[in-house]
This record gives sequence, structure tokens and C-alpha cells, in this order.
Amino acid sequence: MSMRLLHLWLRYQSLSVLLFNTINLKRACLLVKSHVLHSIVPGCVACNKDENILLWQRFMKPRITFGVSLEEMVCGGRSVSMIKTLLKLYAKEQYILMVNQQQGDFEVEATSVSVLRSVWQTYWLHENWDSSDDVFHQLAQSILQMEDRFEDFIQQLNRAGWDTDQINLRVPKEITIDESGLV
Repeated sequence: MSMRLLHLWLRYQSLSVLLFNTINLKRACLLVKSHVLHSIVPGCVACNKDENILLWQRFMKPRITFGVSLEEMVCGGRSVSMIKTLLKLYAKEQYILMVNQQQGDFEVEATSVSVLRSVWQTYWLHENWDSSDDVFHQLAQSILQMEDRFEDFIQQLNRAGWDTDQINLRVPKEITIDESGLV
């Protein structure tokens, strides 16, 4: 048992000093949150320092569920007109973001760089959510904000030394992200 604990401690020590310039889902969340809140993208050193390697993504916020099928979105009691509205809103995107209003969760069907766009949109919605406003209006506003600000986000990533050619954001199976002040 003590050998296993020593091994885990040494592994943590070695991982905590590594510096990554590639973007995985956890780093993407840190980068997007900073850009949405402060219009600034941290560099590799600052982001790697802030990344908690012990924290599982499912305990981060806002909570994002990737890989939700359209069937699951429809089965939630949503009407055909609601689905048509979503399809119209996301006609230019390669993902659909749906908000579970009862739980405050964000459900995404996406792939590759679209995941980064969906994370950006989710963080914007999380920071600007108004429960008294119409969900489709807020989704439309978040898309407009993303269209206006996402290219600046990518440019800041490049200037800060991030390898935007190595964005490693595969859609995880059954992974959720939840905001409880842990990010």
C-alpha cells in the first residue's frame, strides 16, 4: 500500500511540472472562461499552473453533457417547433446546444473544433444566463456573441503560444462539466 501511495505521489509531482501547449477539454474550459469573462486568454504557463490535474471534468461547471442524441433532446418533452427553432439557430454550426432549464445543464452534440465553439458558447450563456428571459432569445444572443468574439479568442490563443493545430477535444462519452467554483 505504501508503495502505491509513493508511486501516486511521484506521478503527481512529475505531472504537475509538465508544460502543455496543446488544448484538451479541461484547458479549453479554463481558456474559454477567461476569454468570456475578461476577453483575455492566459498563456501556456499560467493555464497549466491553474489546471487542477486531480479534478475530474465531471465536477467542473458549467455542466456540459457531450454527445446527447437528438432523440434524447426530443424525448425531453420538447415540441417539433422547438427542434425546428434549434435547427434554424444552429444552421451554420456543426453542433447543437440545448439548455436543460430545470437543472441549468447544457447538452451538446458536437465534434472537434465545434466542441471548442460549444464550450465558448456554454461559458457565455453560463455567465449571462437570465432565467426570466426566453431560452431561444438567449441562445441566439450567445451565437451572435460567439460569431463576434470567437475569432479573437483563436487569435489570442495563437499569440499566447497555444498550438491551435493540436486541439484535442474529442467528444467524451458520458462526461459532464459542472460549475461549483472548482474551475
